Amino acid sequence: MSQQACARCLSSPPAFARCFAPLRYEGLLAGLFQRYKDQHQRRAGRLLRQLMQRELAHFCREWRQAHPHGAVLLVPADAYRRRQRGHDALAELCRGLGPAIAGHQRDMARVRGRRMPHEASVAVDRAAPDQRLRDRRGRLKAQRGRYDIDGLLPEHVLLIDDVMTSGATLDSLAQACLRAGAREVDACVLARTPLALRGAL
Repeated sequence: MSQQACARCLSSPPAFARCFAPLRYEGLLAGLFQRYKDQHQRRAGRLLRQLMQRELAHFCREWRQAHPHGAVLLVPADAYRRRQRGHDALAELCRGLGPAIAGHQRDMARVRGRRMPHEASVAVDRAAPDQRLRDRRGRLKAQRGRYDIDGLLPEHVLLIDDVMTSGATLDSLAQACLRAGAREVDACVLARTPLALRGAL
């Protein structure tokens, strides 16, 4: 796993400081995501949930230890995606991360999709078109200004998603976090699309 920034990130840095991505989105793993999200196969979802726990739990625990007062946010799905799939796919996949990201009740409230009093909540301003039909520039444009956060966030925030391709979604949400008071935003995902494939997705 490379620790160096790619040329695109060097020329146009994203709003998040770093992203932990242990796996590559290709082959069998990409097939699992497609069967879970597009074909609604529960067995594929169970396998992905186990992978999320195995690959991300240690990183999340270390991040919480380093930032005990930080906030953990799952990238929220818009209402159209939830209706289309019948559930919040990312929230389901992250259920096994509960003990690793709990720390404070407010973080679990975000994971479960509830809003606690005096806590920041994330709103999705509009549904996004299918990102698979767009190149990187189109993805960035489609996600720009898409998220709004009601309330104040602590200095450190960790964003969690399942897959990162161009980074547009995480970048847009990270910008919203910075507007809401965060000073540094990190991210972690289960998998990242290999550079050679990003232009084709």
